[in-house]
Amino acid sequence: MRQRFFANKLDIRFGILTLAIIAITLITACCKPTGKSTDTTTSPAPVVPTNNKKALSAGLLITPQGLNDKGFNDLANKAMKQAAAKGEIDDIIIEPSTINNPEASITFFAAQNFDLIIAVGAAYQDTVIKLAANNPATRFAIIDSDVKKDNVLGISFKEEEGAYLCGYLAGKMTKTGKVGFIGGVKTPVISRFYKGFANGVASTGKEVEILEKYIATDFKGFNNPTVGNEIAKNMYENGYDVIFAPAGASTLGIISAAVEKQGYVIGVDTNQDSLAPGLVLTSMVKRVDKVVEDILNALIKNEPLSSIKTSYGLSDGGISLTDFALSRQAVGNELIAELKDIETKIISGEIDPLGQSNTLQKVNGQ
Repeated sequence: MRQRFFANKLDIRFGILTLAIIAITLITACCKPTGKSTDTTTSPAPVVPTNNKKALSAGLLITPQGLNDKGFNDLANKAMKQAAAKGEIDDIIIEPSTINNPEASITFFAAQNFDLIIAVGAAYQDTVIKLAANNPATRFAIIDSDVKKDNVLGISFKEEEGAYLCGYLAGKMTKTGKVGFIGGVKTPVISRFYKGFANGVASTGKEVEILEKYIATDFKGFNNPTVGNEIAKNMYENGYDVIFAPAGASTLGIISAAVEKQGYVIGVDTNQDSLAPGLVLTSMVKRVDKVVEDILNALIKNEPLSSIKTSYGLSDGGISLTDFALSRQAVGNELIAELKDIETKIISGEIDPLGQSNTLQKVNGQ
């Protein structure tokens, strides 16, 4: 019987060990593999499912923002908890990680013979590819990646589809003819966001200027709400009255700026409408929980990685806008109906969100 290593020695009912927000010193002491043997004499015995199926284990590597990020981590954690509650997975461990040293976490999971390791975010891609070659029996999945290897599967979203809708909404809602785009860092994923957004703005037929800004040049840009707040406040002060913010946890700072300056903002990743009711016009949700659920179902059914869907968009519910429940008065039923019509046309292929646009742009304030 395989032993499990618990950093805090707590037996959680469904075998979930949540290490999401523990000091780095504890991570180093308890989780990072060393050349010395680990004392597990006080560790509780594994929780064994009662359905007599082979015990399966899945490791989830969340981003450095930790849980309660109101984004990817919370959505992924939701799906993992649901699988555990059903007794379908013997043990699920949520391991904190730093972008600067993800290898320690992945190595830990691999050393414990996990059946599946799910990495949340493209920042893990290079490390996963490197370590997967040395652990052929372990299956790896990377969310927000398009890599495909023998035992590694990248799963991506059609961000441009939802972003096009957000662009149309922003273009229609602006009263100044100036809207903002704040990305965490300029990656291929965020570039799809921007392209779709710009094309959506252009499709309104209005002359609208887009100010394109990024919080950082590395992945830390997705976890810096302070800088996000400063950039957003500057935009609002200069007349950019609607901001689209695909910036990870940094989006929380941007939403705070919207409250302070009473400007409009469009949330991303999860439903952020309630963070500033009426000011968050909608949120472009990326259903990471659905993706993790699909991955775990494949594991449970012993299906190959190749059976898992690799791209999610509007047509399958992998991407969607929230229901305008808190912003309907500001947006209006007519515009909401227009957005539904555009969504239908994107799904049918009548509208290409990545097509050319003639939107006036200002990149980094130039």
